[in-house]
Amino acid sequence: MIDRLLVTMQELGLLMSDREIDALSEAQSLLHDRDIADVLWLASKIGGAYEVAEPEPTLEPTTQIPIIENELLLSAPPPPPLFVPLNMPQAAGNRNAQTKEVPEGGLPIQVQAAPALPDTRGISRSLRPLRRKVPSLTRLELDEIATVNRIAEHDLWLPILKRSPERWFELEIVIEASEFSFIWQDTLDEFQHLLRTQGAFRDVRIWHVRDNDGQPQLIVKRQHSQGIDVNLPSRSPKELIDISGRRLILFISDCRSRIWKQGQIHEWLSLWSKHSPTAIVQLLPERLWGESELDVGFGVQVSSLTAGAFNSKLQVREMPVRTNISAVDALTLPVVTLTAPALKQWALVVAAAGRQRVPARLFDLSWVKDPNRDREAAVISPKSPEARVELFMATASVMAQQLVGMMAAVPVEMSVVHLIQQELLSDVTPVHIAEVFTSELLEEERDRPKEKSLPTRYNFVEGVRELLNLRTRLDETLGVIEALSRRIARTLGLDIKSFTALLSPKSDWSQEAKDAILPFAQITTEVLHRLGGEYRELAELVERDASGRSDWIKPVKPEMETELDIEFPALEVLEFTTAQLVESSDEAVSEADSSWLPPLQTEEYTVAIIAFDSTVSTPTAVELELFQFKVGSLVKNFWRRWSAKKTNGQAYRYIERINETVVIEMVAISGGEFMMGSPAEELDRYDFESPQHLVTVRDFYMGRYPVTQTQWRVVANSMPQVNRFLKSDPSNFKGENRPVEQVSWEEAIEFCNRLTAYTKRQYRLPTEAEWEYACRAGTTTPFHFGETISPELANYDSSVAYADGATGKHRGETTPVDCFKIANAWGLCDMHGNVLEWCQDHWHNNYEGAPDDGSAWLITDSPDASRLLRGGSWNYYPRCCRSTYRYDYKPDVRLNPLGFRVSCSAPETLPLSLEE
Repeated sequence: MIDRLLVTMQELGLLMSDREIDALSEAQSLLHDRDIADVLWLASKIGGAYEVAEPEPTLEPTTQIPIIENELLLSAPPPPPLFVPLNMPQAAGNRNAQTKEVPEGGLPIQVQAAPALPDTRGISRSLRPLRRKVPSLTRLELDEIATVNRIAEHDLWLPILKRSPERWFELEIVIEASEFSFIWQDTLDEFQHLLRTQGAFRDVRIWHVRDNDGQPQLIVKRQHSQGIDVNLPSRSPKELIDISGRRLILFISDCRSRIWKQGQIHEWLSLWSKHSPTAIVQLLPERLWGESELDVGFGVQVSSLTAGAFNSKLQVREMPVRTNISAVDALTLPVVTLTAPALKQWALVVAAAGRQRVPARLFDLSWVKDPNRDREAAVISPKSPEARVELFMATASVMAQQLVGMMAAVPVEMSVVHLIQQELLSDVTPVHIAEVFTSELLEEERDRPKEKSLPTRYNFVEGVRELLNLRTRLDETLGVIEALSRRIARTLGLDIKSFTALLSPKSDWSQEAKDAILPFAQITTEVLHRLGGEYRELAELVERDASGRSDWIKPVKPEMETELDIEFPALEVLEFTTAQLVESSDEAVSEADSSWLPPLQTEEYTVAIIAFDSTVSTPTAVELELFQFKVGSLVKNFWRRWSAKKTNGQAYRYIERINETVVIEMVAISGGEFMMGSPAEELDRYDFESPQHLVTVRDFYMGRYPVTQTQWRVVANSMPQVNRFLKSDPSNFKGENRPVEQVSWEEAIEFCNRLTAYTKRQYRLPTEAEWEYACRAGTTTPFHFGETISPELANYDSSVAYADGATGKHRGETTPVDCFKIANAWGLCDMHGNVLEWCQDHWHNNYEGAPDDGSAWLITDSPDASRLLRGGSWNYYPRCCRSTYRYDYKPDVRLNPLGFRVSCSAPETLPLSLEE
C-alpha cells in the first residue's frame, strides 16, 4: 500500500527525499492505515486536527444498502455509536470434555455416518447473492486516492478516511434442541462448517433453544462440549437484535415441539423479524410439513422489493382468500430446506435480485396464542402392532420402509443405522431416519434410568419387530445381520466368517466379548426363530447352551410363529366297497374244479373327498407396483375455518387389463383390526350403526375407483354371460369416466362373475366390513377427511353442512371418478358420495351377532332379502356419506344413485368356486 502511495505522489510531482522514502518502506510491515494517516498528518507540519468530512447518515433498516463494487466512496469516520452492542461473548468451552464411545447397553461399534449434507458445493454457491460488500458502520481505512488528490491540489497534508468494505450480513444460527436432535446432528455440523468457511458472512454465531418445562430457553453451547449442558445460563432473545439491520437469523427446527404447539417461540421469531431478515430452516422436506406446526400458519409466497428488507416489508403473494389479520398480529416467515435450490431462492429474495419468491408461512399471533385453540394435531394414533405397521407402510417413503425392515433384524442404534447406510442402503438420508424414529413403531426404553446425561435409547414397540421381520425379504434380513456381525467381530478383534460363527455356543469368547455381543445376539435369536429351518435350529442351540449361564443369552420364546394360513374347501362324503381274497377252510373242494375261486369277502368304508371346481383355474400371481397420490384432509386454519389440505401418499396396486385400452386399478389393502360402527358421541349417527365391535380384516384388493361406464361396457359387450344379461349402457348420467349407475346388486354380481371367468382371479363385491375398513384407512373420524366434509373434496348434496363444515352448490349429478384428485391413505378415491356402492352382505338392523372376521353376514334362508350399500351418493346429505352410514335396497333395484366397485381376495384366501 505504501508503494502505491509513493508512486502516486511521484506521478503527481510531489517529491520526497530518498531518506524519507527509505524510512517509509522500512516501516511498511509495521504500519497500519491509521499509522499512515498519522505520518501524513505529522509530515504536513500543520497544527490542529485533521479535517473530517460531514458524517454519512445512518442507514434505515429497510433502506437500500449501497454496495461496494469497484467505486471508492469518500467519507469521514462516523460518530461514536449511540447504543451498546447486545452481543455477549460465548461461554468458555471445556476442552477436556470426553465423549463416551459406546452408549450404555449398546453395541461396541462406532460407524462414521455418510455425508449428511448433500451437494455442499451447490449450497455454497446458492449463497452467492449474500456475498456483497457494503460500507462498514464501525471500521475505517485510508482513502489513498482522495488523500493524494488533496495534497496535490491544496498542499494540505490531511488524511481522508472512508468506511472499510465488509460483508453485508452477519449470521445468527438458532438451533432448536429436541428429543430427535441426534438424527440431525451430523447434518447441522456440516452446515455450520460450510457457513463458517464459505465467506459470505462477517461472522457466524450458533445459539440453541431448548424446551424448559414448556418455555423456550436460549443458550450458547460451549464450543467443545458434546450435547447441551443443562447448567448453562439462559440468555435473552434480545441479544440477537441488531438495529442496523445487517444481521440474518436462521431458526433451524422440525417445528414439531411443545414450544411450537403452545406458541411461545412465535413471540421470539416476531421480535427478531422486526429487526432482521428472519427465516425458518425446516429440517423435513415439504411433503412432511403437514405433520408439523407449520400448518397452523397460512401457506403463502413472499418476495422483496428492497435488499435486506425485514419480514414485515415482504410482499405476500398467492393468498387464496382474503385475510383479516391485523399488522400487529401478522408474522410472516420464509421457510427453506437444506437444499441448494431452496437456499438460493431465499438468498435472491433477501438480496431483492429479480422477481424471486420463496415459500413462507403467515401466522396470526392472536390465533397462535389463543388458549382455546386445539393444540393437538389431528393424527392417527394406532394402538395395536398391526395398526402401527400398516399406518407406517401407508404413509412413509419407500426408502424409510426398507430401512425399518432392516432395522428390525438388529438392535436399534444410530451406529447400526449408519452401518446399514454404508453397506446396504446408500440412498438413506437423515429425513428417512427421522421418519422411522418419529413414527409409532418405536418407543423409549422403559427400564432405562432417566438421567439427562444419558442419551435416549429406543426400541420397537412390542410385537412390531416380529411383524416387520415377516414383511422383510429373507436376503435383506440376512444381509444386515451379516454386515453387523462382521463389524462387531472386527471391532472385538475376532476372526469369523459369518454371523453363525459369532453366535456359536462352542466359541471361547472372553467375558468382555460376550457382554459386547449380547445385545446383538438377543435380537438375532428372535429373528432366527422367524426365519425357520436351519436358522431356527441355530437359535435353539444357542438358547439351550445358554440356559444354564446367566452371562450369556437368555432363551427366547418367540411370540409369533409363522403358520400356514390355508382355507380348505368343503368336504363331501363318498361311500364305496372294497374286496379281498382269503383262504378257504373247505377241504372237500375238488382239485379238478379249475373254475374255483376263493370266496369273496367285502367291507364297507365311508371317506371324505375334496371337490374342486374345474371351471376355475389357479389364479396367476399379480405384479404390484408403487404409485403416488394426494391424500385429502380437512383442518382448521387460524381463522377457525375448515380448509382442504393435500399431502403426498403412496401405496401398492396392480393393473387388471380387460381389453387393449381399458384397465381396472386394484389397490392392495393390508389386513388389520379396526372398530366397526360409529361411536355414541358421533354427530348424526343412527342406531343401526351400533354397537361398535372389533373386526379383523384379512388382506384383499379393492378397486381404486367405482366401476366406470367404460369398464362396464367392455365387460357387458365382450365377456361371455354367466347367469344373466347385462345392458351395455344402463346409466342415467352419461360419461365414459363417470361411475356406472342404475345397476342392481344382481347385475353387479354378474359383472364380477364375468370378470372372474376372464381373468382367472376371484372378483367379487366387498363385504361390509371390508368396505368400512378400506374407507376409514386408519381414521376414526366420521369421514376419512376428518371431522367434516367439504364440496371441494366430494360430490354430495352440499347445500347442507355437516357440523360446522362448509356448504356449496348441489351439483345434482354424478362426477367423473377422481374428479377431486384426492384419495384416502390407502389410495382409494370417491369413498364418500358420488354413488352408493353395493356390498355382499344382507341387511341387518344392527351389529348384534355380526361376524368379527370381516366375512359377509348373510341370511341363508332369505336370498331375496335386502342387500347393503355404503358411501352415500351425489344426492345424499353429508350425514349419509359418513364412513359408518348403512343403506339397503332389494337386490333387483336399479336407481341412478346406485353403483359399485369390485374387490379381489388375496391369493391365499381365494375361494375355489364361483358360488356366492
